[in-house]
Amino acid sequence: MIKPGHEWVRRARTFQIEQYHPPFWPDIDFDAKQLVDVVRKYHANAIWFGSAGKWAVFPNEFFPPHPKLGERDLLAETIAEAHAREVRVIGYIPVGHIIPEDNMLIHHPEWMYRPSPEGNAPVLRHHGGGFHRHVCFNTPYREAICAFIAQVVDHNVDAIYTDSACPYHSHHTPQSPLCYCDYCLEKFDRQFGCPMPYAPDPHSLPREDQEMLEEWSLQYGRIVGDVFLEFAAATRKKKDIPVLTHGLGVANWPERRIVEVHNGFLYEAGGDFLHRLEAASLAESSGWAMWQYVGALTGWSRTQCFGMELVEEAAASFASGGGVLVACGVNLWLSPPHKANRELVEFLEILETNESLFEDLHPSPFVAIPFVLPVRVYEMLERLRFRAEPLVMRDRPRDVIGQLKQDLADRPGELEAPLSEAGYLVRTPPQQSCRRGAFSTMLANHLPTSVIEERVLSDPAALAKYPVLFLPNVGHLTREEVEGITEYVKVGGRLLATYRTSLYGAEPEEMRDNFALADLLGVDRVDPNPDQFADYEQHLWAAGTFDTYGRCVPGQWLAEGCSHELWPINRFEFVQARPGTDVVANIVFGGRADDALCPAVTCRTVGKGRVAYLAAPVEELHFEYRLLVVRDLLAAVMDWLYPEGRPLMTDGPNQLVMIPNEKPGSQVLFLINHTGERVEHLPEIWPRFSPQFDYVPTIPEVNLRWRLTERGTPRRVWDVCTGDDLEVTFDGNYLETTLTNIGQYAIIAAEF
Repeated sequence: MIKPGHEWVRRARTFQIEQYHPPFWPDIDFDAKQLVDVVRKYHANAIWFGSAGKWAVFPNEFFPPHPKLGERDLLAETIAEAHAREVRVIGYIPVGHIIPEDNMLIHHPEWMYRPSPEGNAPVLRHHGGGFHRHVCFNTPYREAICAFIAQVVDHNVDAIYTDSACPYHSHHTPQSPLCYCDYCLEKFDRQFGCPMPYAPDPHSLPREDQEMLEEWSLQYGRIVGDVFLEFAAATRKKKDIPVLTHGLGVANWPERRIVEVHNGFLYEAGGDFLHRLEAASLAESSGWAMWQYVGALTGWSRTQCFGMELVEEAAASFASGGGVLVACGVNLWLSPPHKANRELVEFLEILETNESLFEDLHPSPFVAIPFVLPVRVYEMLERLRFRAEPLVMRDRPRDVIGQLKQDLADRPGELEAPLSEAGYLVRTPPQQSCRRGAFSTMLANHLPTSVIEERVLSDPAALAKYPVLFLPNVGHLTREEVEGITEYVKVGGRLLATYRTSLYGAEPEEMRDNFALADLLGVDRVDPNPDQFADYEQHLWAAGTFDTYGRCVPGQWLAEGCSHELWPINRFEFVQARPGTDVVANIVFGGRADDALCPAVTCRTVGKGRVAYLAAPVEELHFEYRLLVVRDLLAAVMDWLYPEGRPLMTDGPNQLVMIPNEKPGSQVLFLINHTGERVEHLPEIWPRFSPQFDYVPTIPEVNLRWRLTERGTPRRVWDVCTGDDLEVTFDGNYLETTLTNIGQYAIIAAEF
């Protein structure tokens, strides 16, 4: 977690300078003053500087220095220049990376990972070319890298970042923890009393040998965690500085014990724009610093390959509570001065000019969406290890529908469906698509939304921070989570749940007879009667249902609040409302709109709270198709759940992302203009930098209604980008104003 004295690292404007490519390899052509000059030109206040890449950049006896380094200490040179200009330096240490073979084979062949008793480590390439090989943490490499990190800390760095906290980061296969170097063979023999079994395919070994290898591989992987815990403890004993590490992606955080001892993580975004916001939100809500790539490392370090996407990525990460990590720092530094990315310079200048405003600022809580994997195996170590029976990570299995085998046999060529023993298979809406759909729908409705850790679900006090909890098809909930959510609602929380939330057990194939949350939701899962099931089966088409809709019940609040009487239904669950639960929409077929098949939307009050349930995971339709009707439907449900009023209301487009932040005495609203063409993926080749764009259409006018959480009238409401005061009016605790000509981003502040 972040200590008060380390808060700077959460909002740092950092240039990433690694040593895997020019000007640090193959030759050294480095000028620390020139680097700091460019960093300050961009208004950055920190440099992530590599202590080693292919080689170390300062003389030491633990990690071989660059052959042409001489007596130079590039890390010390950078720290001296940076500190003189009030720029912090974060020491980067590549812990689990592959090492160039012309380094390791000459200096430390004993470090090498060996996948077989007679074999060397696989040969790979890395940034800048050249062959590389893996290391083994059972060798003297462990002691060497620990001593090397201690020397980096002694350089008066302001923080350290250790790369590859996840086991087998560079060679992650289930066989990776099976190393046959002399150190591993000796250690295995001492522990098990026999030679370490080997076969080209270890799954061909006798079962007892496979089980020994499985036990060994788990211990081998834990060594990586042990090393990172050792780093963190030793660093804090020497100096009180932030300690950060590599977190990979949202679903791939390292072991929990590694997470707990660090102040923050790098998420190498990447991915699509939505994923960037989700990752930053998860770390922010959990109390960690979150860095995300702005731009990316490329194979062309001496030229810029970037457009306006840099500003969008920087603004999105910063608004969501993360830092700005300019991953293309080498490109921006080595490019000729007239090639500076003007838009990024302007954005970072705004952040620098208003540092005091952004200090201790956090995104405003409103809707919480838990990040829960379908099968709760989070640690990379648990997945990337040798197993006698390999672990299969997947979503819930497809459903078996009907008894159509005879129909298919009687009508060959006319009906087609993939068969199982019982009937035909239909796709189950993936839990993660539903989560992303929930997040995107809330974003489109301009509702402040946080992705939270699953452990918050069992803590009513922690949940109470969020007025609304959204459970989008969260299949399995533990008993403690059911109790925590129930207590949260009883004391005033608002709950929206969809589809099969709490209907699964812990195992992938395990389906409960009824919802674990049935008492709270006020609905029961029921089996359809034969006529209903025949209708359902008839209308199933591929992954969803064909010509099937939700229809508002006339006179109920949903019919009053939603602009659509009908909306599309994908897969759905048959449910029956309990006494005291209101049905405000039913599932119908297109040709029989008056014939209700079963409830589509139900609601009830519980204690001081409110609960709404949707039998279909319609949020998935928003993720896949961005259906506006789904956006409006869920907006109406949210309005019923929280009649006190939305924190933000605007007539701006969906793609105008609004992320309010707050701290005592100040509220800040970030607006990111995500309109126009976007290619929401990464190329499947290296280098993986975001698709570029150089034009964003200006939004001419946006009417804004923004709820203020502070009492009284703000002393100033102003445009942070221009410094101009805004003309505003007040309606109770709502601020109202009209914004004009919004470019790529805007920032508004209300100070009390």
